[in-house]
Amino acid sequence: MFKRFFNKNRSKAQSIESNLVHRDLFEELFPLTSENKAKFDNAFNSILGKIFAEEDTEILETYSKNYEFQETQFGKLKFNNMSWDLITATDAKLQYQVDGCDAMIVEVIEPGHIMTKEQNFSKMITYRDFMRDQIAQKGGGLIMCEEIFTTIGIDGYESILKVPRKEGMGMDYTYFLNLNNYEEQKLYQFRVMVFERSPTGIRDNVSMHPICEIGGVDLMELMKLYRKDPYDRDYKKGNLMNLSEREEFDEYFPFHPLTIIRNKIRPNILDSVKFE
Repeated sequence: MFKRFFNKNRSKAQSIESNLVHRDLFEELFPLTSENKAKFDNAFNSILGKIFAEEDTEILETYSKNYEFQETQFGKLKFNNMSWDLITATDAKLQYQVDGCDAMIVEVIEPGHIMTKEQNFSKMITYRDFMRDQIAQKGGGLIMCEEIFTTIGIDGYESILKVPRKEGMGMDYTYFLNLNNYEEQKLYQFRVMVFERSPTGIRDNVSMHPICEIGGVDLMELMKLYRKDPYDRDYKKGNLMNLSEREEFDEYFPFHPLTIIRNKIRPNILDSVKFE
């Protein structure tokens, strides 16, 4: 349904077929200049207006996901459970759900070896490679995987992954957070799963037209430049991160699970975690 929005007028697009392999739109287009951002603004508003009725467009553009603060204690860890519904609770695992769909699992794990800060930092690349390969085997891809350091001195790893839904259309996203408690010698792990609601694919399809214009490519050329692992350009397995999943586009898609994770869930959790 989106093909009609793509103008394949090659007189307006830069012909780059012979040099296509050498281009990297992830590096070329970001950060967005004010001129390119204005182009995206105009294209975004125009395309949404053609797809949806005015009232539906307004709902999408003004969507807001707000979670009420509620502190809970799990072992030595205190954190904001965002007032999600507690489904199951044991000494080793808490499982929450909200809106009958999105889920959060918090676990405490004994790593089986002595944890030190130096050891954990040196294993960052190994951890990233492991997460990338695991999600690629499921047909998904890595969006982000980094070390974290909170303002009160807690450290660990965090990552955002995507995986195609097993049944039906859609791409679901998971936020992983691993926090090290060196005094207790335990690892606290968060898994927060946010599911893409219908209609799916809006972020992907709406972004393509302005990206084509800004990048000076047509749709066929864009498909050869659209995906890249954020840390290893030579990695080709799975469903790699695409240009529409860049954080710069979150403001246009407040309803998208990736935006909800980055702008709501991640700061809600990171700003609240502390050890006794």
